[in-house]
Amino acid sequence: MNKIAALIFITIFTFGTTADVWSEREALKKIEQELKSLNALILVAKSQTDTSSRTTFNYQFLLSDIEKVRKGISSHLEDRMEPIVPSTIDALKSNYTERNP
Repeated sequence: MNKIAALIFITIFTFGTTADVWSEREALKKIEQELKSLNALILVAKSQTDTSSRTTFNYQFLLSDIEKVRKGISSHLEDRMEPIVPSTIDALKSNYTERNP
């Protein structure tokens, strides 16, 4: 599991640390893709399991956890982004000329 965490952190920092929403979304999309590709590696490892071993790794839990994380990222990316609403600004006065009586 440490390798998965390291992969996620490396992917995040590969895209820089700017606080740009689009950069964040790109990084999250990359993480989502990496998590999808991990499934194949996990299934290969699972197929090489020695079932007669006294202890075994629970690959189904790992696959389930990775899928939950991937779905969470996917759900966040599918949410519509709220537009940035500028703060209200007092209207400018357009008449700068005063007339004396």
